[in-house]
Amino acid sequence: MRVHVRGYEALLVLVFAAHVLLVPPTKVEESFTLHAARDLVVHGVDPQQLEQFDHLEFAGAVPRSFVAPLALSALAALPVRWAASCGWIKSGLDVQIAVRLNLAVVSALSLVFFSRCVRAAYGAKVAKYFALLAATQFHVPFWAGRTLPNMLAFPLVQVALGLLVCPPSLSAVVKPRRATRRHLLAAFALLTFAATVIRLELVALVVPFALEHLARGLIGLGELVFAGAMSGAASLALSVAVDTHFWRSSSWLWPEGHAFLFNVVEGKSADWGVSPPLYYFTSALPKLLHLSLAPATFSLFADRRTRRLLLPCLAFVALLSGLKHKEWRFVVYVVPAFTAAAAAGIVAIGSLTSSRLLRRTLLVSLLALNLLFTFLGLLASTHNYPGFSAVTFLSLQLASARGPKSAQAVRVHVGTAAKMSGASNFVLLDSPHTAPEHAAWYLPQSVRNGAGKTAQAVQPVVAFDRSEVEGRSLASLEREGFDYALVDADVAQLGGAPGVEVIHEAGEFAGFDWRRLASGSWRDAVHTTPRVKVVRFAKNDKVV
Repeated sequence: MRVHVRGYEALLVLVFAAHVLLVPPTKVEESFTLHAARDLVVHGVDPQQLEQFDHLEFAGAVPRSFVAPLALSALAALPVRWAASCGWIKSGLDVQIAVRLNLAVVSALSLVFFSRCVRAAYGAKVAKYFALLAATQFHVPFWAGRTLPNMLAFPLVQVALGLLVCPPSLSAVVKPRRATRRHLLAAFALLTFAATVIRLELVALVVPFALEHLARGLIGLGELVFAGAMSGAASLALSVAVDTHFWRSSSWLWPEGHAFLFNVVEGKSADWGVSPPLYYFTSALPKLLHLSLAPATFSLFADRRTRRLLLPCLAFVALLSGLKHKEWRFVVYVVPAFTAAAAAGIVAIGSLTSSRLLRRTLLVSLLALNLLFTFLGLLASTHNYPGFSAVTFLSLQLASARGPKSAQAVRVHVGTAAKMSGASNFVLLDSPHTAPEHAAWYLPQSVRNGAGKTAQAVQPVVAFDRSEVEGRSLASLEREGFDYALVDADVAQLGGAPGVEVIHEAGEFAGFDWRRLASGSWRDAVHTTPRVKVVRFAKNDKVV
């Protein structure tokens, strides 16, 4: 069967991929899935290799499911193997980009599916406007390729919402045909899976849509309960089986249940900050949608189809508002629904006059504003990964200063600030200058030869230490024999440590110089503040 790809659909995929390529580093929020995917790509699922996995040493506050990382690593394994065979993989960063590209493309394709469902429900013009608005937004395209648990659930939610959007669901006044009901039940089964395995907060999205469909008689209570129970039981069994194994738990482990107890029942999520009750409505959604909220609101009042789509989404946001800890990413799932409503609103406003000028002016204005915010967001983001910048600086310096083989390892301590802002395991463990006995199979043969049988006596060029010891000072790091350290830029850490030389400061985004930005000097318009310092212990005779 021939698949017709429309230009605006291809644009979604290209834009999502471009965001990954423009800003390849990651932050600590992405680390569990990213590092789990790396471990699965490198070590596979061999139980004997499980002790090498990162999560057993750096577990985090609550366990997270391995089901999604398994799927992501399976998607990435073949492209990575092919790229490695072609000699395109030069370092772990290349593999990190490949993993993220897979996620970004899957997310983009889920929005392509959603746009086709919007096309069926609203018409071709609304679908086209939706895709253009979605492609020019900043947050969803930028984060779609980032391995947050929320973004792992994002594609599943968009497919489910697409099934709920498809006609005659939005416009039906009587119970639809059996085939349509199967689509609706599949949507609820998919949402149940995503909630059970990846993000339990999605229960707050399932319930409003379920009540709305039951109230309209689109599905029966019995068939809905059966579909939800079957999907929930299968999802729970899958999660418990997979995660009990990978976490080496002595009892049955359901990560999302554990997270619910920790964050909601015990209220520990408040330790990460408390936001006002209306935060999602007054801050998060306006930040995610900008002026697109205006036509979306118009469509909400003017179009019955939009009300049937957005009212459950608004109920979802309201339910999450009851939790003390709030982040915009908790409600990111409904951004495409609001974007579709905005597209429908633009068309509806344009229909108020026979002239096309009003509709086109509104669309172009929103697209221009989206592009402006996207430009600013990307400009800020390129200066917001000091850990990655620090590791890159040190690796390049060591590569230029040392020969290809060394009798002694250069030991580098990587502090928490660096690990939180770009120093991922792909960057540290799979650098061409990392300990060769740990070289991953996808690195170039010249790197892996360092661990070959003819080079057993050659010690690593660089060995990164990622251990976390509270209260560790620079003086203690020097006593432990480290040659370099990537530490927090807090000046207090440098006190009382003679012989310590700061050789590089990596800054993070601290604001814009709006005058320079307005004058076109955007390269010099970014203010940064020191976040990570690369220090050298000058007394150590191994230092280059």
